[in-house]
Amino acid sequence: MSTPTRPKLKTAFKNARTIAPLYTSGPVAVTQNGSKIITCIDESALLTDVSTGVEICRFAGDTETISSMCLSPSAKYLVVFTASFSLRIFEVPTTETPIPKPVQPIRVVARAHEAPVHVCKVDPTSTYVASGSADGVVKVWDIARGYVTHVFKGHGGVVSALAFDYRVDPSSVKQQRKMQLITGSLDTRIRIFELVDSASRGSDGNKPVAVLEGHVSVPRGLDVSQDGKWLISGGRDSVVLVWDLSAMQQSNAKGGKGKGKALAPTLAKTVPILERVEAVGFLSPDEDLTGSSSASDKLRFYTGGANGVVKIWDAREGNALFTLGDDQNTISDDQETQRQIVDVIYLPATSSIISVHADQNIMFHSLSTQSLTRQIIGFNDEIVDAKFLSGAAQRDSHLALATNSSLIRVYSVSEFDARLLEGHTDIVLCVDTDTNGTVLASGSKDNSARVWAPLKSTDGDAGWGYNCVAICEGHAESVGAIALSRKAGTPEGVSSHPGFVFTGSQDRTIKMWDLSEVPLTCEDHAEPVKCKSLNTLKAHEKDINALDVAPNDRLLVSGSQDRTANVYEIEYSAPAGGRAARGGIAAGGDVQGAQARGVGGEVWAHGARARDGERGQDGEAVEPGRFYMRQDIRGAH
Repeated sequence: MSTPTRPKLKTAFKNARTIAPLYTSGPVAVTQNGSKIITCIDESALLTDVSTGVEICRFAGDTETISSMCLSPSAKYLVVFTASFSLRIFEVPTTETPIPKPVQPIRVVARAHEAPVHVCKVDPTSTYVASGSADGVVKVWDIARGYVTHVFKGHGGVVSALAFDYRVDPSSVKQQRKMQLITGSLDTRIRIFELVDSASRGSDGNKPVAVLEGHVSVPRGLDVSQDGKWLISGGRDSVVLVWDLSAMQQSNAKGGKGKGKALAPTLAKTVPILERVEAVGFLSPDEDLTGSSSASDKLRFYTGGANGVVKIWDAREGNALFTLGDDQNTISDDQETQRQIVDVIYLPATSSIISVHADQNIMFHSLSTQSLTRQIIGFNDEIVDAKFLSGAAQRDSHLALATNSSLIRVYSVSEFDARLLEGHTDIVLCVDTDTNGTVLASGSKDNSARVWAPLKSTDGDAGWGYNCVAICEGHAESVGAIALSRKAGTPEGVSSHPGFVFTGSQDRTIKMWDLSEVPLTCEDHAEPVKCKSLNTLKAHEKDINALDVAPNDRLLVSGSQDRTANVYEIEYSAPAGGRAARGGIAAGGDVQGAQARGVGGEVWAHGARARDGERGQDGEAVEPGRFYMRQDIRGAH
């Protein structure tokens, strides 16, 4: 009689969410309500839902990189210029459901310019788009019909910035809008062109009505105030210039006869920014800024550039009101280049500012709260380690990633949001968490380890993040393995505080660090604690690649490139009664331990297992078979 076969046990895993590349380089566009974002990945443009992170569609490319891109204010059209000099116009889908096939363009101009297009801008009515190329030519296109309406030449080099000026013409009885295009180029000059009456001006129709000189380097940003009275320009000469356009308006209103009699705008204010400016623009006069006057005559603008932060300024006073983001004062020149801002997008409807950084990160800032509300990490490159983190209300709510970068990425599992943890100065090689998942530890090529704890947030989910609370410095080479204690830091097990952390290094040693004085939560920008080393042991003959601690905190295992794995017994005594924490690890019956005494001093001693009848130096009985420091044990009475 055959025995029935037992069913085989198996587990099937289903992909719940994929964290894929979102942005590699190039321009970025966002809808006016901030709900959708368009980014560039290689040769394609990608439409993504900002709140969920779901990819809605991809726009078909032409196998060449995207050199310039802009979205119409109505969010109906997407205009893309590529390195092949082509112009591609797409209709943006309004559906929230993902579209599997690439969206094809509704119109293609194979050779829109004779040189690469670096800047483009759609007018406020979503009717025209202006494009500026590297050969100094600016063209204005009808988006729906795809033909050129204006061509402006004469720029002394690459066209670097564009802005439309649509305002009511005071000289018109019917209150018609004045349509002007403002350009900036490599020759540092700013030019103003008429769009409406260019044909009536005959041969002068394609010539600028005004040329503004004031910058000594290339202008990178232009904007006109809502009332049309002010023009702002910012460039790589580290200054912002505020121009008064009212003189030009008054001249037009008087209807001066003859050619070239219009008055040029005058320079009203020069604001030193003290950094290379890559983006500049006016804020809405209705914008309610905390701590700022709401007077109607206030002119406020934003800048973004080399320092990697967005600054809000008072144009009349010339002083900075506040900063969005953290100033990078202690980073290297290489890191500064990576984190500089390449573009800033202002969304008046949501009172927010979006900064696009050179290291492929996109940050959403709230103007009302002056805080970071969302961060999108565009590209992770190689991922070398990953660990789940847990919040106060949910288990495994966040994911920490170590990539080939000095920044640790922490993703929200449920939302399309992330944070960057800054502190290490070289590539992070390993990460680990405690049993509760609240504390994160990391090791890096900068020869140090760091411990991170969650921020004390008062803004709910929008204010979440982690900050460095402890630094472990002492290794001579890279820290390639790290392991936190798994149990509580007290003998009774009533505390959730991790007692220690082990680090393994390329210098072939394992160090044990005391975490008893490290806080589990922290304030933003709090100074980290310097951890004390309890024990150092030369454990292997080559680099140490892996460490792990047993669930009961009694065993440590290490793996190395010398093809061996070693198991050690752990001895740790939490600080009590004025006595400092002590600890060590043992292999083959002996333990090496250390106790820090004084400032920066370490006393080394050998230990052994306690025997029957032995007592501690204070006369208390010791546990036979347990490891103790030799100076703490005396003979049997």
